[in-house]
Amino acid sequence: MTNAQTQVQPLLKNVIVDSIEKNEKGNFPKSAKEVLESLQIGGYYRFVTNIRNMSESYSHLENNKKNIFVGDDAQIPQLMLQIAGNTSSKTSFGTDLFLWSPMTGQGQLENVKGLNLGVSLYGNFTTKAGDFNVRTGGINWFALSPFTFQANKGYNRYSLFERNPWDPNTAKVDSRYADFYNSGAINQDLRWGNQAFQGIILEGSKLPHQLSFSAMYGKTQFDGGFNGIPNTSYGGRIKKDYHFNKNSIAFNTFNNISQLDSIRTDKTAGFNIGTIEWLHYFNKIKMYAEIGMGRKFTSAQTSKWGEAISIKASTDIANKVPVEIHLYRVSPNVFNNNSIFINSSIQQNTQMNASNQPVLIPVSSAVLPIGQLSNNRQGIEINGQLNFGKFKNSIGYANAMELKKLSNKITYSHPFNNIALAHFWRWDFPSNVGPYQNLNKIYRSVFETVNITDLDSNLLPTNRKYFNTIEINSKYKTKLANKDFYLFYLGNFNSVQNNFAPLVQFTEKSLLRTYDHQLEMYWKLSNMFVWNNYASFERIIANYSTQTDVVTRRPKNQTGYSLATGLDVQMSKNVGLYLRQRWMTYKDASFAKDRYKGWETTIELKAFF
Repeated sequence: MTNAQTQVQPLLKNVIVDSIEKNEKGNFPKSAKEVLESLQIGGYYRFVTNIRNMSESYSHLENNKKNIFVGDDAQIPQLMLQIAGNTSSKTSFGTDLFLWSPMTGQGQLENVKGLNLGVSLYGNFTTKAGDFNVRTGGINWFALSPFTFQANKGYNRYSLFERNPWDPNTAKVDSRYADFYNSGAINQDLRWGNQAFQGIILEGSKLPHQLSFSAMYGKTQFDGGFNGIPNTSYGGRIKKDYHFNKNSIAFNTFNNISQLDSIRTDKTAGFNIGTIEWLHYFNKIKMYAEIGMGRKFTSAQTSKWGEAISIKASTDIANKVPVEIHLYRVSPNVFNNNSIFINSSIQQNTQMNASNQPVLIPVSSAVLPIGQLSNNRQGIEINGQLNFGKFKNSIGYANAMELKKLSNKITYSHPFNNIALAHFWRWDFPSNVGPYQNLNKIYRSVFETVNITDLDSNLLPTNRKYFNTIEINSKYKTKLANKDFYLFYLGNFNSVQNNFAPLVQFTEKSLLRTYDHQLEMYWKLSNMFVWNNYASFERIIANYSTQTDVVTRRPKNQTGYSLATGLDVQMSKNVGLYLRQRWMTYKDASFAKDRYKGWETTIELKAFF
C-alpha cells in the first residue's frame, strides 16, 4: 500500500460515515420515527344464541313457536375491538370497531363492520392554572347531575340470574355473587350511571379557589342521535369545593333544541333545565340536595317553568344501620329525557330514524322501582340496610302522589320474565303490540298499560293517583357440602290507588296491585363451576275502576311462574361460558288471549383480550 492510499482511506471512511449520518436525518431514514408513545388494543368476543319453544304463545308467534336466534337483538355486536393510544404525554385517542353477524338469512348484506362508538380524541393538559381535559368525536359516556345529565343507578336491588350484554367475566368464577353478597353491588362498565354523548366535552379541575367546570356541546341518543339534521344539546357545570374538598356547591344546566323537519326549519322542539347542587357533611350526617327549574318548548308553545327538587339525608345509625331519606318533587312542566326521571306528562315529538319511533309516548302513570323518579310526581323514599350475622337485608319504602290528573293510564312491567318477554319482538322497539295492543317494548324490557275507566267530561281521571312500594332484597351465605352457597331473595310489592295510604294496599280499593317474588341460589361447585337456580312468582290484579274484558267483564287478573337453572363455567382467566334454561308460564284469568307457556335456552360465550 502506497502512502497516497494510506492517506485516502481514512478520508473515505469519514465521508461514508458522514453520509450515513446525514441520511439518517434526511429523506431516507434507516429507522422509522416514533409517532405513538403507546398503543393498546383490547376488546371482547361474545357469542350468544337463544332457543325458544312455546306450547302457548301470543298470536303473532303462532307460526314461530320454535325459534333459534344467534346474536343479541338488543343490538350489541359480537366482536368489539377497542383501540387507544397516546401521541404525547398530553394527548390520547381511542376508538371502538365492531363486527356483527346476526345470521338473519340475508347473507353478506347483514355482516356489518364499522364504527360503533366512533373515533374519539382525548387531550389532557396540566398547566399552572389547573388541569384540563378535552374529549371530542365518537360517543363518550358522561354525567353531570341527576336532574341534568345522568342515568339512574338505583339501590342495587335486582336479580343476578339473567346476564346483561355488558356484564364482565370475573377473576374468580363466583366473584359476581360474592361481591353482591359482601357489598350489595357488582362490577359495572363505564356506561353505568352515565349517558351517551356525541360532540365535544371540556373539563377543568384544580383551578384557583377550589373551582372546577364541565362544558358539553353536541348530541344525545334521544335528541338527534346519528341523524344529520342539526339538533343540538349543550350544558355544563361550575363547581366550588370547600372545607378540604369534602363539601361542594355547583350550578348545572342542560338544554336541547331539535329540528323536527328537514325542510321546515321553523318546526323545532326542546327543553331547558338548570339546577343548584349541594353536598355537605354534618359530622355523621350527609346532606345532598339538587333544586332547579325546567321547561319544555316547541315552535308553537312554551310551557311555564316548573320546579325540580331532590333532597337526601343519610347516616349510619350506630355504625350498623345505614339509612337514607329522600324527598322529591318534579313538576309536570319539567322535561329532560337524559336525566334520572322519566317523562309521564309530555308527549315528545322526535325525528324518525332506524331505532326510534316518531313519537316517544309518555309512560303514563308508571309503577316504578325505588330510585327511579317521574315528572308530575312528589314523594318520599326511605332506604336502609339491616344485617343479622350472615343474613343481610336491603329494604326500601316509597310513597308518592301525582301533582296533576293528566293520564288515564297506568303502566307496569313484568320483572320475573321481562327479558324473555322482550324476545317476543326482535330488533324493533314497537308500541301497542300484543294480543290486546297494550304492550310496549323498550330496551331489553316490556311495559304494559291498563286503562282507567272512572273519567270526567274531559276524559281525565276523576282523582289523582297515589303510589306505594316496598322492596326487599335479602342475602344469605353458607356452606353446602363444604362449598360456598349463596341464597338471594328479591321481593317487590306495589299498589296504585285514588287515595293516600301509608303502606302498600292489598285490597280491591287499589286500582292496581303488583307483587313478585324472585328466589336465586348460587352454589360454587369448584373453582371452574357455579350452579345457578332460580324461581319466581308474579301476581297482578286490577279493580273494576279499570278496563274490563268484553267477554268476562272482569279486570286484569294475571299470574306468572318461572323456573330456571344454569351453569357458569370459567374456561380460562378471560373466557367464560354461561348456560341458562328457563321454563315459564303466564296467563290472565280475565283476558283469554293474554297467555303464554314454554321454555327458553340461552348460551353465551364471552372472551376478553
